[in-house]
Amino acid sequence: MPLDARNYYLIRSTSGVSVMVRRGTAPPQIVGGGARFNTIERPRRKSVVQWVGDDPYQMDLAVLFDGYGIGRYGMDMKSVETDIARVNQMHNSQGDLVPPVQVFIDGAVPVKGAKWVITGIDWGGGDNVIWQADNSRSAGYRLRQDATLHLLQYVQETSLQLNKMPPMTTRYQVKANQSLDMIAAQNGISLQVLKDANGIRDAKSVKTGQIIYIPPNVGQGKN
Repeated sequence: MPLDARNYYLIRSTSGVSVMVRRGTAPPQIVGGGARFNTIERPRRKSVVQWVGDDPYQMDLAVLFDGYGIGRYGMDMKSVETDIARVNQMHNSQGDLVPPVQVFIDGAVPVKGAKWVITGIDWGGGDNVIWQADNSRSAGYRLRQDATLHLLQYVQETSLQLNKMPPMTTRYQVKANQSLDMIAAQNGISLQVLKDANGIRDAKSVKTGQIIYIPPNVGQGKN
């Protein structure tokens, strides 16, 4: 039976367990992750935006374990305890040397095709929790239960790469008997680049003790 993405999520796990649940009343929400940026200040010029890297997404997914359905002879009711137990198992780790259980969410979610780990579950306690008495069980069982799954996008350690920060602009104090072209040569950049970075028109106007900013050397030729 094909998944109706408008009404259901299919949660598949790397442990081989799958659970189909109804969509909750709240839409799926991305609550963290994505691109990170730094703002780099430049003297007397507009600051620039520097991309640092991407963090794994975090998503809250409202679901409803629903044991009510239309059967051949009318309304059917079944326990949802088994499905709840399966999702709880997906939440548990498998030990220090084994990767955690990862899950895939089939349905209308903002991030398609991602692998997730369940970092927490909030069980609802409102009108969407319905218990059925059972003489054979002291506590009975649930016919309906709402919950919110807290998901973190899973990135394997073997595929993680350290993002090397691009070189940053350096603050520098001009020493005695130093000219601007000498400072540019020492840092492997052209005199014009150094002048532009500091808004200097006349290189001879730079004085001892003056603070200047040296941009990164990104393969510029020397003047």
